[in-house]
Amino acid sequence: MEFEYLDPAKTRFETAPDGTLRVTVEGDCCAMRVEARRAFPLKYPGEQIVLRDGGGREFGIVHRLADLPGEARSLLEAQLRRHYFLPQVTAIHAVTERFGSSVWDVETDRGSRQISMGQINEAIAEVEPGRYLLTDVEGNRYEIKNFADLDPDSRARFLGKM
Repeated sequence: MEFEYLDPAKTRFETAPDGTLRVTVEGDCCAMRVEARRAFPLKYPGEQIVLRDGGGREFGIVHRLADLPGEARSLLEAQLRRHYFLPQVTAIHAVTERFGSSVWDVETDRGSRQISMGQINEAIAEVEPGRYLLTDVEGNRYEIKNFADLDPDSRARFLGKM
């Protein structure tokens, strides 16, 4: 099969007996151990989903997750969640400086975390106005989806380090 957009009406997503994702394209192919990757993970997370078979060969693109039927969309979204672990920062409790780096005590949608970051100008990126991506010294990423949604103390702590 050539690399192309998949027709949602002719594409079936299912969980294989070994728990991996299997994709069958009517009249064309059946791909085992399918991995899904977002072509534009931050800007368009629900669009342009690239599918690879177990051998790493890209075999198709899902144009929009919203175009898939409910169960197929759920299976694909679950696979994407496993790959793109991105906790959402909901509060910043404290920021302490330590030997040229900083340790952020934050609350996320996945619980409390301590984030150790190197140089702030390298560790924090504004993806779009009011949306930030924080990267710790180990390469783990955290997101502030909407700066305005943080409480006033959290916003002040954040701005104090920028």
